[in-house]
Amino acid sequence: MYDEEEDDDYQEEIANELKKKIIERSKKEFVAGCYDAYEMLSTKGGEAIQGTNPKHIQTAINRMMALFVIKEEYERCQFLKSFVDKHMPGFEISPDVSVEKELSL
Repeated sequence: MYDEEEDDDYQEEIANELKKKIIERSKKEFVAGCYDAYEMLSTKGGEAIQGTNPKHIQTAINRMMALFVIKEEYERCQFLKSFVDKHMPGFEISPDVSVEKELSL
């Protein structure tokens, strides 16, 4: 006999599991993207940001800085600060507080 309530519970369980997997994949992609961007900045220097939208770069650096602070990777933080000082005069890094919330979901 078909139990609609059981089926709804099962469907909700599947939806919740998929949502968790999507969130975890998103977190992993974000972290990997930060390390890839860091590698590009550290190897290519100012050339890495030529021809890009400064606001997008600023947002990315603020998000990367937040990740590196959370992970206590202070050498990376110092590099980002020196990179910004050299290649982005006038930009003040402000670690994106939403990163911690996003990573803790």
